[in-house]
Amino acid sequence: MISLFRWMFGYVRFSFTGGFAENFLTDCFVDGIEIRDVRLVDGGFVACCNLKTYKKLHRYAFHHGGRVRIIKKRGLPIILLPLKNRIGFFVGMLAFIVIISFLSCFVWNVEIVGNDRISETTISSYLENHNLKPGVMWSSIERDSLCWDMMSEFDDLSWVHINKIGTTARVEINETRLADKDGDEDKLKGINVMRKELQAVAYREQKNIAVKEIKTYKRLHFFSADIPLYLKKETGEFSQQSEKYLTIKGTTLPIGITEYEERFLTSASKTLTDKELLALAKKKLEFLEKEEFDGFEIINSTENHKIDEDKCVITSSYIIRRK
Repeated sequence: MISLFRWMFGYVRFSFTGGFAENFLTDCFVDGIEIRDVRLVDGGFVACCNLKTYKKLHRYAFHHGGRVRIIKKRGLPIILLPLKNRIGFFVGMLAFIVIISFLSCFVWNVEIVGNDRISETTISSYLENHNLKPGVMWSSIERDSLCWDMMSEFDDLSWVHINKIGTTARVEINETRLADKDGDEDKLKGINVMRKELQAVAYREQKNIAVKEIKTYKRLHFFSADIPLYLKKETGEFSQQSEKYLTIKGTTLPIGITEYEERFLTSASKTLTDKELLALAKKKLEFLEKEEFDGFEIINSTENHKIDEDKCVITSSYIIRRK
C-alpha cells in the first residue's frame, strides 16, 4: 500500500557524487528531509525521494561539495506530465468518472436466486410492479419494506433479502418446506401388499386447438423510460414475452427491448367413436398408473369400463406391493 501511494504521488531515484556523503545525509536527517533506499556506490550513494524533496537537495549538496543528479523518474505524475497541456483529456476523464458514478446509482440488472416452486416470471412481475426493475434508482427502492411485502404476498416464501451488488439487485429467496404429500404411503410403511383403485374419464367431444395467427409487439426500455414501438396492441388467447438488454463486457445496461408475442387460437371439435373413446380412456389410466404407483409393483389388476353418450369411465382395482 505504501508503494502504491508513493507511485501515485511520484518519486525519483537520484545519485550524490563528488562531496561528503555522510555530512549530506546527516543534514537531511536533522532537517526532516526523507531519503530512503540508500545504497553506497563508488564516489557517493544512490537513493530515492519524492519530487518535492528532490528540489531541496541541490542546496544541501552544494553546501557539502557534491551534486545530485536524477537517474530515474517514476509515478503517475511523470506519466501524466506530457498531457498537462491537453485539457480535453482531463475533462474527458473527469466526465467519464462522473458518468460512471451517475450510472452506478441505477439498477442495471435484477437477479433472482433460490426460487423453486415460485416461477421467476411471477417474482419478476411482482418486483416490477413494486418499482424494482432495470433503470430505476437505488434511492427509490425501499428494500426492507419490499422484502416484508413479498413474504406477506407469497405463502411459499419464508425469507427474502435484496442485496446490492454493484449495479445488480440480487433477490435471494428461501422457500418454505412442503408437507409430505404421501401421508397415506407413510402410514403403510411396513405393509408389503395393499389394494388400490384408480378411475379415468375420457369425454367423447374433443377439441383440437391450433394457432390461427401470431402477432409480435415491441417496447423500448431506456433507463426508467418505457416506450411502445406500436400504435395498438391486441391481446390473444396465449401470450409470452422475452427481454433483451444491451450488454457491455458482461455488464447488463438498463437499455433493451421487450418483445410480446400474442397468439390467436382456433379450435375444431371432433366426436370420438366408441373404440377411440375407450383407447383414450386407457391412455389416461396408464398415465395415472405411472404417477400413482411409482416405486410399486402391480401384482394383479381388474378393469371395468362404462361407455355412454358423453364419456367413457374406466375403473381399475389393483393389488400392489413395494419394489
